[in-house]
Amino acid sequence: MSQATTVDTGYEPRVHQVELHSALKRFNVIVCHRRFGKTVFAINEMLDQGLRLYAQRGLTDRPRPRFAYIAPTYGQAKKIAWDYFKAFCSNIPGATVNEAELRVDISLFGDPTNTLRFQLLGAENPASLKGIYLDGAILDEYAEMLPRTWTEAIRPTLSDRKGWAIFIGTPKGRNHFYEIHDYASNADGWFTKIYKSSDTGIIDAKELEEAKRTMPPEVFNQEYECSFEGSTLGSYYGDLMRDCYNGGRIINVPYDPAMPVHTAWDLGIGDEMVVWFYQRVFKEIHVIDYWEKANNEGLPEAIRMIQSRPYVYGTHFWPHDGGARELTTGKTRQETAEKLGLRPLHVAARLPVEDGIDAVRRTLPRCWFDDEKTKRGRVCLEEYKKKFDEKLGTFLPKPIHDQYSHGADGFRTLAMTLDMEMGSRENLPEYAESDYDPFSRRKDYGRSR
Repeated sequence: MSQATTVDTGYEPRVHQVELHSALKRFNVIVCHRRFGKTVFAINEMLDQGLRLYAQRGLTDRPRPRFAYIAPTYGQAKKIAWDYFKAFCSNIPGATVNEAELRVDISLFGDPTNTLRFQLLGAENPASLKGIYLDGAILDEYAEMLPRTWTEAIRPTLSDRKGWAIFIGTPKGRNHFYEIHDYASNADGWFTKIYKSSDTGIIDAKELEEAKRTMPPEVFNQEYECSFEGSTLGSYYGDLMRDCYNGGRIINVPYDPAMPVHTAWDLGIGDEMVVWFYQRVFKEIHVIDYWEKANNEGLPEAIRMIQSRPYVYGTHFWPHDGGARELTTGKTRQETAEKLGLRPLHVAARLPVEDGIDAVRRTLPRCWFDDEKTKRGRVCLEEYKKKFDEKLGTFLPKPIHDQYSHGADGFRTLAMTLDMEMGSRENLPEYAESDYDPFSRRKDYGRSR
């Protein structure tokens, strides 16, 4: 360009937003209280970086720049960010708004083959985000997305163009948003910052005091003080999982070759498939591993995964729907699994969900969880919650079906079949032949943090 071009979007950043704009690295995790202005900050950072990159069109190997703002759902993206996008782009020469696709294309220099594009997307189906390329991405309220939105969909889109990413949101317990914040605290090329309402001064003290008086403490601390510690309101197992953390029962739990490994499943249909791996060591339940996958390849993929693990198996436990016959083949999924080598296999009886939840609550105090291998599964247990009736203003005695329910349902299978290992198989010892001394196992345990 022969001379610099100044574009005024009308954005007037607050002091903390100014601080953030100058502190960002390639990957960023911003944990902030409600009404901080995170969406406005993120949109303007994206516009600024996009316009700067586009202005270097003759000096870069990244033509046709692409940027995306991603919300948990497409509807949320439109509701939260679309009006902001249109307003901030209204003064940009050459900007064309596409209402149908929530997209803004910019052609500042009259070259239709090299257009800058900003687009709003939803994360309901992470697989739908594959195949695109991005120079930058905003993941707003990442705590409400599936973890694979980042790992399987967005991260690969940034690779060849060395794109950047900003995760922004408010805590929702110790889930994957907490984990990526924790990772960013010590990783090269990553930046993270927590902005509490008590520190920023954006919301005045009287307003905060009023909110504190009328909100449950765990909700206030989560929404305004960015606390990851409180369990989700309405959580079935949040208090019990907190006891696991406080009691030191989330540690390095090694596989004990003297004991068989049992599995407990939840079977999804075009949804999630979940497997918990555990060992019974006297009165303790050692939960050593967890696997979760979108059921794109079905049962064969899951069984290959089971066979690839270095475990000696006891019994594989399925929920009651594993015994249902498929209309296309006339066979049960149990019959299919057994032909593929998943034996011995036990299908649990169909019992009320409430009984299963009660069984989980009785089981969790006996459980030790491997810190690394069961992270995602523990999040599912912590976030599994009751439905809330907005009209009645109360929780219903019924769980929400969401991204966490499959992991929790798989653990319910574990709890409801806990006393069936011996009865479901004949002449198979509870202890494998081994010189391993189970009484020495404790010395290998240690906190990973």
